[in-house]
This record gives sequence, C-alpha cells and structure tokens, in this order.
Amino acid sequence: MKILYSWLKDFIELDLAPEELAKKLTDLGIEVASIEKTGADFEGVHVAQIIQIDNHPNSDHLHLVTLDRGNGVTQRVVCGAPNVAVGQKVPLARVGARLGKIVMKPAVIRGVESEGMICSSDELGLTHTRAHGILVLDENLPLGTDVSTLYGKADTVFELEITSNRPDLLSHLGVARELGVLLNKPVKLPEIKDIPGQGKALDVEIQNAEGCGRYIGRIIRGVKNAESPEWMKERLAAMGLNPKNALVDVTNYVMFELGNPLHAFDLREVEGSKVIVRNAAAGEKFTVLGGRELELTENCLLIADEKKATALAGIMGGQESGIKEDTQDIFIEAAYFNPPTINKTVKKFAISSDSSQRFERGTDIEGAMLAMRRASELFVQICGGTASEINDVYPQKFENKIVEFTPAQINAILGANIPDEKLKDIFARLAAQFDASGSVWKFKAPTHRRDLNHKWDLAEEAARFAGYDNIPVSATRAHVTFADNPKGIDLGKIYANALIGAGFCECKNIDFVGEADLKTMGADPKFCIRVKNALAQGWDYLRPTLLPSLIKNVESNLRFGNANLKLFEASKTFQNMKGFPVENYTVAGVLTGNLEEDKFFGLPERPVDFYWLKGLMQTVLAKADVTVAPSKNVPVYMHPKISMDILQGGKVIGVFGALHPLTLKAFGIKNADVWAFEFATKQIEKNYSARDFKPAQDVAVFPPSLRDLSVVLPSDTTYAQITSALDKTPLDVELAYHLIDVYQGEHLPQGKKSVTFSLAFSKKDGTLKDKEIDQAFNRLVDQLKAQVGAELR
Repeated sequence: MKILYSWLKDFIELDLAPEELAKKLTDLGIEVASIEKTGADFEGVHVAQIIQIDNHPNSDHLHLVTLDRGNGVTQRVVCGAPNVAVGQKVPLARVGARLGKIVMKPAVIRGVESEGMICSSDELGLTHTRAHGILVLDENLPLGTDVSTLYGKADTVFELEITSNRPDLLSHLGVARELGVLLNKPVKLPEIKDIPGQGKALDVEIQNAEGCGRYIGRIIRGVKNAESPEWMKERLAAMGLNPKNALVDVTNYVMFELGNPLHAFDLREVEGSKVIVRNAAAGEKFTVLGGRELELTENCLLIADEKKATALAGIMGGQESGIKEDTQDIFIEAAYFNPPTINKTVKKFAISSDSSQRFERGTDIEGAMLAMRRASELFVQICGGTASEINDVYPQKFENKIVEFTPAQINAILGANIPDEKLKDIFARLAAQFDASGSVWKFKAPTHRRDLNHKWDLAEEAARFAGYDNIPVSATRAHVTFADNPKGIDLGKIYANALIGAGFCECKNIDFVGEADLKTMGADPKFCIRVKNALAQGWDYLRPTLLPSLIKNVESNLRFGNANLKLFEASKTFQNMKGFPVENYTVAGVLTGNLEEDKFFGLPERPVDFYWLKGLMQTVLAKADVTVAPSKNVPVYMHPKISMDILQGGKVIGVFGALHPLTLKAFGIKNADVWAFEFATKQIEKNYSARDFKPAQDVAVFPPSLRDLSVVLPSDTTYAQITSALDKTPLDVELAYHLIDVYQGEHLPQGKKSVTFSLAFSKKDGTLKDKEIDQAFNRLVDQLKAQVGAELR
C-alpha cells in the first residue's frame, strides 16, 4: 500500500520529517518498505518556446535549439531529444536551476557551449506525465511561467507492507487513525458537502445476505466524462495508477482515501429498475473488463440487473457495463462483501484487483456510506449532473462485541507494568465505546477494527501504542524470541539433518487437512482448529498430525512408479486445547519399498522392515533420553501388532511402526507396506540447552576393547528394560553395545530367555587395561541382576 505524505496530512496534522514518520510506523509494527520523493522538486525551470533548430556541427544526432524565453530574450542549448519541433513550448532549465539535488552548470557538449537544458518529465520527477523525449507543454502557457507552479509540490510516497489482518490500513484514513492513537492527535474526516437527492435510485435485492452484508446504490444523471483535475491525477499517479477519466478516477481516489472500494456502472447497460446481488448459476458465463470470459460456479457472487450479470462482486466489472467516453448517466455502488466469498473467487480464477484485495481482507461496513457520500460530491463537483436519493440496503447492522477486562489482566499478559492511566488513554482513543468507570473495563472496537475481539488483542494494542521499548525487560515475565525454540535450539533442523543423512528426502506440505483425513487418522474434529476462510475444499482444518500429508506424498509417488521412498517433514502441528489453539513442533516420516543404499555396497536390495525403522529411531533420538516400548494404546491408523511408543519420562511423545492396511486403503495405496514415525520435539527440547548439541565430536584415537555379554533373564523382560539398565550403570569408561542374539529353547529353564550383547569399552585418553574392563563388565552384570533379575550365562 502506498501512502502520500501530503494526502495523509489531509486527515491528521503532522510535522514529522519523512524519516521520523517512517520510524513511528515501524514502531507500530507497520513495515515501511521504501520512501520515495515525488512531485515537482525543482526550481528555476520556466516555459520557453522553440523558434529554431539547427544541426550540431560535431554530431549527427544532437541539435542546436534556439528558444524564446519571453520579452525578446533568446537562449541556445544543445538537445538530443528526437521529438523537438519548432513552435513547441517546453520546460527550460537555465544555468543555476535545481533539478532535485542537481544544480545546472554551464556545459560544453561536443565543442559547443550549452546555456541550459530542455527537460523531460523524468528529469523533472513528474512520473504521471512520463513520455519519451522532452516534455511538451500546453501551447497556451505564457512564456516565462514558472513550471513548478503547474504541478504539485515535492512530496513523499511511503510503500507500506500491510499484513492481511489489518485491512483498515489500506487507505490514507486508516493510517491516519493509527497515527492519531499513537500521537494523541484528532483525525479529521473530509468535509463532505451533502448532495441532495432527486428521484429514486435503482431498487436493490440481496439474495445472498451472507455474501453481501450491505449494498448502497445511487444514480447520477447528466454527467460529463471530463478529465480529472491535476491534483487528483497527481495523487493517483503517486499511488501507481494511470489516470484515465474522472468517472473512473473518482472511484479509485475514494478507495485510496477512505479504504472502501466503489464501482460505477454505465446506466445504459443496466436493464430494468433493479440491482440484484446473487450467486451465479452453475456454468454461467461472464466476461470481465479486458475481455476474459469466465465460466462461473454457484459459489461466485454477482451483481446483476433483471436480465444479466453486470459485475463479479467486489472484484471486477463486466465488459459491457463499464464506463465509456460518452457515458452520461452512472449508477454508483458501495458495498460490503463477505471476505471468504471474494477470496475463493479470486483464487479460483486467479483474477485480482485493488478492490478485491480490500474486500477479501475485510472492509469497514459502516464506512461504505461515507465512501458513497464522498464519491457523490466529487462526481458532481468534477463531472456535473444530478444525483438521485441513496438506496441503502443493510439487512443486519454489524456491531463489534464488548470486551471486558481489567488493567491487571493486560499487564499480566504482557508481563509489564503499564500504568492504568496510560492504558485508559490508549483504549479511549482506540475504541468506539470505552467505559473505565468500574474495576472491570468495557471496550467496544470501531467497525473498521474487527480484529479487536478479545483481551489478548487489546494487550497487543497496549504494547504497540505504549511502545515495546517501554516494557522493561527486568520487570517482565514475558519475553520476545525470534526463534521457534526460546533456548535457541532448532530441534527440527537437527533431526532433519539426521534423517537426510539416513537417505530421507524432506517434504514441505501445506498446513491444511480435510475432515475425512482427520477421521481416518482417528482425530476428533472438535479438538482440531477449523479454518474460517478455507482456501479450498479439503483444507478445512489446521493439521494435528503431519502423517496424512506424507501418506498422500507416498500415494502420489507410487502412482508415478516411485516405489522406494523415504520421506519426512519437520513442521508445526496444531490442536485445540481447552478452547485455545496450541502449536506443537513435530517430526514425521514414511518409508516404503526397498533400502536402496545397499546397492552402494554391491548388496542385494532388502525391504524396509520394523527392525530397520526401530534402529533408525534409536539412532536419531540417541541423545534425547527416550525409550521405546510396545504401544499400549495403538493409534487407529497404526497396525495393532506392529506399533511402538516413543517415551520420555514415561510420557508418550511419538509412535513408529507399520501403517494399518485400512489407513492405506483410505488414502488409495494398494499392494505396498508403508512404515511411519512421528514424534513431538517440544518435550525433548526442555531437557537440553544449545550447548548439548555439538556439531561434531572428536574421532576416537585409541581402539575399543570388545567383550560379549550373555545373560539369562525372565522371558517377559523387554528390550527397553535391558537397555535402560545398561544405560544407568555407573562406569568409569565409555560403553557402546548392540544386541547380537536372543535364544529360547530346551537348554533353558521354562519362562527364561538368553540375550547376548556385543560390548565395546573405550577411553579417550588411553588404552584400557584388563582390570578396568573387568571392573566395568562386572558392574554391568550386577546392574542387570538388580534391575531385571539377570544371571550370567
């Protein structure tokens, strides 16, 4: 969104330098992408007339141009513009003139002295009159006229990056309101002269009240489609628009000024006496401005007359109903359209406009009438004509809800101590209605701030307008962090790197799932976050698990013949807990087919199996202090007999194993086994600091000493119990182990089994002695005996 400084001053008194204003906006959280100087930033440029053109003696493309400055004074300059002609009146910058920061000095060009320069529109900074070659002025201008008086004064254009939740800032009035709260200055609305209505406007019938909450219409007859005044063209040009004619320019001007889009129809093309806001019929054809024909669906909202559609509501007018050079009667529309309705149509047809960008984010439903009155005044003032009465169809008046809170709650949310008087001052300026007479304050937001509907929203406003810098770090219990993990550890990245090292490919999927996918995964929709403004069918919820997206990746790859897959994703998942949205950080993966890395060693390919996946999980999570155990409550999407939980501190943080055949069938996967894992990193990160994650470890210098350990223990002893005992054994040496054999048979007592581990003992600072190895070995045996009842075999 572009904001012109002088235009902004129409609404609020400002004496800040452009750079100071940019800082104020940035402090409010409004990103200022660029600051550009514009307008007539020059001095000493006057109107002169070309009376003679001669060839340059030392150049085949330069000319010697003689100009009459008035009062019989002539001047000669060197000029290379191709469009110079005798009789033209042009802007002449003499020696000493200033063009921006450049001051004209005498020059010798190809051996000929030049006493000045004939200027182009670019050299004068006049972007709206940009043309190739020199700027040709009106032939009726008196010689010697100061050219700077013909154009607007020097100005500044701010390019603002407006977030989608702040549509109120997509206008000069909206930015002025924001500054008014910050600077405690009144905001002035334009002084609008009421245009008396003569005769009725067209009737309005809203058939879809959900899609159109308000529709205002008015007729102005006998208009003249004149050229817009210079001040309006200057301002529209600064917004990046090419001024066309007054009937079009006024609607754009009011939109940039007040934030409410308008549309003007040629009344000749509106058949009947009624405007109908309706949904399109399935397959209905409609041609928009520019000639593109669309085949509409029943979800598309239209503005129509009694026989045909005339506009794609909130987005673009029709090819036939647009303003023409000979238009004499117009019908003006100001409305409020439901943002999701407009957004879905924009996405479907990849068609957008300045109007749709505002409607799909949400305009001010009460501001529509102000926009209609402002446009009516400008139309009559510039184009003449007689206006009808205003027809305002507003089925259900919109009211923001009242938010009740205490100042202590606001400070508790922020972890700050903003004085009550300061908070009262901020909310009084921000609110449409504000009552701070009791212990519980009551706040009602104006209609242009629909985003303020909870005390958490008001806490954010308090922080913005009080100033983040004024919230003392020493006194606050809150903190601001610019990373997902406040400890500075990106566990997702750490595990992603580990999985990539194991041959996985990373996926980046969209964060939405449909209700059918949730039910397949056994997720209750009431504990999931539903998206109010779904971008497409099947994207109705924020995903509580990453697996549906990854399973779809598998299905897609299998259809294209890619059978050996190792895919993973590290991203956020979302849940609804106790009525509040909660974000988690999750790593998930899927595998199917064969392990292709065996090819590298000349070995035959082998399929992915449970033990490979289990080894992967134990390797990836080796430093996370987790254990694995058979799932007690197997998720419905996992195979009931091939599923294990990942536990930390006795709490389940993940699962891995084989996907249930019915799960695969639901996602369209046939004749393939798919293995999966998913674990949350939020619980893991609590046990670590950034120092616990070193990028590399020293390579062992001294060789390990190897021993085998065979023990007999109860047959119901789990592998997790054995490894837990090994890990907890206090040793003075480093230990690495892996299971090499499990035996149950006739040579063992009933209810017993034998397990054999290969042990590797080592020290970083030397080779181990037999005494040290025996001591460590015996400690392991004693620990296993005490923990799991093991006996040395």
